[in-house]
Amino acid sequence: MNFNKFLYIDSHCHIEDKSFNKNRDEVIKRAFDGKVGIVTSGASLGGCKRALELKNQYSIYATLGYHPGRVNAEEKAINEVYEFIRSNEKEILAVGEIGLDFNSGNIEKQEIIFKKFLELSKELNKPSVIHARGLEEKCFNISKNDSILMYHCYGGSLELAKKLIDNGNYISISTIICFSNYHQKLVKNLNLENIVVETDSPYLSPIKGEKNEPNNVVKVIEKIFELKKDEYSLDEITKIIYDNTKRLYRIQG
Repeated sequence: MNFNKFLYIDSHCHIEDKSFNKNRDEVIKRAFDGKVGIVTSGASLGGCKRALELKNQYSIYATLGYHPGRVNAEEKAINEVYEFIRSNEKEILAVGEIGLDFNSGNIEKQEIIFKKFLELSKELNKPSVIHARGLEEKCFNISKNDSILMYHCYGGSLELAKKLIDNGNYISISTIICFSNYHQKLVKNLNLENIVVETDSPYLSPIKGEKNEPNNVVKVIEKIFELKKDEYSLDEITKIIYDNTKRLYRIQG
């Protein structure tokens, strides 16, 4: 795909999610019509397989990983995802999402799985898309010497955000910024270096009662402009974040 025809990139969503089965064509068309490129993220064996199928069907991009919420799966299932990612390395931009989640229990096992997939991203020389809900510092301490990291749906501290960026990593701001004072304050206190944007569709909708979709990534850009208009024009913000995303994922063209 030639990303030059887009103005925006949804750096992390789940277009392979089954909730899109009834209107996926329409959702993707709406994104493309709005000049939004899509990076979908498989996070289970089935999700990874669907993500690759959709990548080829719709000319979108994919990352493949293993969600920490699946910590209690059998070793065989975890290894199947691992091998699937390894065998499809040329098809993907990054390994992820992978990481830790304070809601999922069994943190010790989550760490073991996280480290396993971090090693894979290093072996494949790919960035890692990190899920770090409530455990941002812990994820950073485990992964800081590994591959380039993109913290998806970043919700950690301002201090850690600056540390991540200073280390050459990336912070992804989601549609949560449309309604979260915390995330708005966070962005207001960061410059745009290594900031990317996402929807995490179908989750985190900025519109009450509606399922989220990639086209809503434009709302994230607009909210960032609202917060940073004393420093940047809307066009400058759009271009900087677009270029950041291409650099993160090593997208050519």
